[in-house]
Amino acid sequence: GRFAGNVGIKDGKIVEVGTGDLTGKKVVDVEGKMISPGFIDIHMHEDKLEDNRIILEIFNYMACMGVTTAVGGNCGLGKARIDKYLKAFAQQGAPVNYLGLLGHASLREDVGRGDRYSPASREEIKEMGEMIKRGLAGDAAGLSFGLEYIPGTSTEEMLELCRAAAEFPGKLVAAHYRFDANRSLEAMGEMIIIARETGVKFQISHIGSCIAFGQMEPGLQMLTAAHKAGVDLMADVYPYDAFCTYVGSAIFDPGCFENWGVGYDSLQVAQGKYRGQRCDKEIFEYIRENEPDDLVIAFVMDEEEVVQAMQHDLVMIGSDGLMNDGQGHPRSTGTFPRVLGKYVRRVGELELVEAINKMTYMPAKRLGLDDKKGRIKEGYDADIIVFDYNSIIDKSTFKEPALAPEGIINVLVAGEEVVVDGKLTGNYPGKVIKF
Repeated sequence: GRFAGNVGIKDGKIVEVGTGDLTGKKVVDVEGKMISPGFIDIHMHEDKLEDNRIILEIFNYMACMGVTTAVGGNCGLGKARIDKYLKAFAQQGAPVNYLGLLGHASLREDVGRGDRYSPASREEIKEMGEMIKRGLAGDAAGLSFGLEYIPGTSTEEMLELCRAAAEFPGKLVAAHYRFDANRSLEAMGEMIIIARETGVKFQISHIGSCIAFGQMEPGLQMLTAAHKAGVDLMADVYPYDAFCTYVGSAIFDPGCFENWGVGYDSLQVAQGKYRGQRCDKEIFEYIRENEPDDLVIAFVMDEEEVVQAMQHDLVMIGSDGLMNDGQGHPRSTGTFPRVLGKYVRRVGELELVEAINKMTYMPAKRLGLDDKKGRIKEGYDADIIVFDYNSIIDKSTFKEPALAPEGIINVLVAGEEVVVDGKLTGNYPGKVIKF
């Protein structure tokens, strides 16, 4: 709920919440502003590790939009051996806390199954299962799949690997579905069966880019029915009607445009020599062949259906933020302010308390962190944001995806200010979250 009051912080924790006067070494007056738990981004793509250093970019954007805890390693793209990354993160710190998922694509590469179109052998599946158990016994927060990126993954492979993950009940399994648009309900069905058969805590990644093509209503009905039947299944969504990914990925294999019912011009190139341009056949074929690691944006989803997903009680907000050197999708810098500024304040599609819940307590609970994060409550971590409800809004666009939002005033992680007056302070109190 909402109430007016003060928050006292000590040693990185919230020590007092109430209406009385507080005294302390430092008093920040935020009268007329809103204080919220920091946003928890359950689905993003972390900065890369280069020469044992993480080049901070997306983590900075996260902090600027009010995120205090971010879950990376999604869509199967996380590392198979995550320790090196976690160690680098712990050493250099960051403006946000981090949880990392093991990535299925890297697991496959590590066992020698680099071809995305071929199925893994029994031995390879067994070996991956062992690697998953080692990773989850350590500090990995879970396991992620990118089925659409690796079409060769059999359902059997998924089941076996999820059975390995199921030995660690607190950990998350997140999956980027096998098909979108025309075959998306089939993809939903497969994920429901896997979650049911293995008993893992299963998260459907960015459900909008799976079923916001005319299948939202039946897709959400399937989600509700499975959940009612006791399957541990939830989803996340970002508040945009366009997705963004690498042009060389299997998502753009022949037949994709027919599936979406669009032409080449629905794709906008996010980087490289055609940056900012819409594709035609020639541009598309050129970048797919020569610049497969460049990001493109696909304007293919239905906004009303994305809103339906945001309103659903099993769906939380996740940014799917992914940036390559300032290029990418505005969701990386705008997601959470956009939900509050556009969908709560301007168009009233969501209630304020409900929206905040989908960005704080709900993902905290999903990750098993609800005893220390996601609420403004005594004894909880002092991951807190101050925002101006009257002005909060995303500013980034598809042409300029790196613009900071408006209205996020202060961001504190473990009681330390990482953003003051909308600007990064250079403090790096962010930690690897272990459980």
